[in-house]
Parts: sequence; structure tokens; C-alpha cells
Amino acid sequence: MHTLMDQPLDKVSRFLHLGLAVFGVAAWLIGSGWIGAGAGDYDHADHFWYLQHRWIGITFTAFLLARVLWGFVGPASARFVNWVPWSWARFKLVIEDVQGLLRFRIPDRSSHQGLSGLVQSLGLLVFLWLGVSGLMNAVAITPGVKLTGWMREVKELHEIGDVLVPAYLILHVGGALLHSLTGRPVWKKMVFLE
Repeated sequence: MHTLMDQPLDKVSRFLHLGLAVFGVAAWLIGSGWIGAGAGDYDHADHFWYLQHRWIGITFTAFLLARVLWGFVGPASARFVNWVPWSWARFKLVIEDVQGLLRFRIPDRSSHQGLSGLVQSLGLLVFLWLGVSGLMNAVAITPGVKLTGWMREVKELHEIGDVLVPAYLILHVGGALLHSLTGRPVWKKMVFLE
């Protein structure tokens, strides 16, 4: 049975997803120090990697804000109202999916439904925090000067991305890989192959 969520994704959703993936992963790799010295070099005289993290993060946040807007005004398959598990009926699908995984069964649902919808909803919330707190840091941080006051706490809470980004990538990419292994290559919808 085909539903609204099984329709091909629109080009804007695919473009925004690609931008989120590329700039989000790049911001995380640079910010955490997997590439370069990490964003923590903002308080040193040489703060090249902080500046790279800041500008890539600002670009990521622009893509994220566009995706959030698209979730309200885009086509039906991209709108949050059609897939975020905010009702008991939708949350029951999440519970069923988790129970199925515990029995080694991969959920066979439309895109953004059940556990997939929950993971993507939580991902958007986490990335919204990282984007907004990153913008706040970009305004508050003067490279070469130690950050003090409540903005220091915002900066510390922004660094939770060091853990949450890889956790999300494991869930999101892992889910796409599991679906591919079971003959349902959902990743093709995002990279214009389907």
C-alpha cells in the first residue's frame, strides 16, 4: 500500500538534506578536532580551525533553518505535521518498531513513520540546538579572548554535539544501511537515484 510518505522526495528536500549532511558532518569533524586543531582553538592567537568551524556551522544552520521552514510550507511529504510522532497513534508505531527490532525484524514502514520519524524528529531538535547555540557563540566569541559569563555555559552545552552528532549518525545512517541490506535502499531517495 503506497502512502503519501512513499512518494518521491521533492528536489528542495533532497538539496536541503544534502546540505545538512555535508555541512553538518564537516562542522562536527572540524569542531571536535577530527580535522585540524578543533574549534577549541578560539581562545588562542591562532584560531584558524575555530573560524572554519564557525563559518561551516553558520552555513549548516542556514540549511537547517530552511529545512525547518520547508517542514511547514513544503509539499505534504516534507511537512512535519504528516510525520512527527506527536500523537499516540504515531508513537505506537515507534513502540512497534522498537519491539520488532528486539526480535531482529527491520521495520517496513513508509519513510518518516514510526522509529524513523522519531529519530529524524529528535535529530532536527538536536541540530536546531546546535545551530542556534552555534550562532550565539559566533556572536559572543571574540577569537583570542576567553569566554566568560553565561555564554560560557552556552558554549559548553554546544559541545554536547561531540557526542550527539555521532550518535545520530549511527542511528540515521545505520537505519538506512539496515534497510538497504533488507532490499529497501531508502538512501537512493536522498541522492537523486530514485
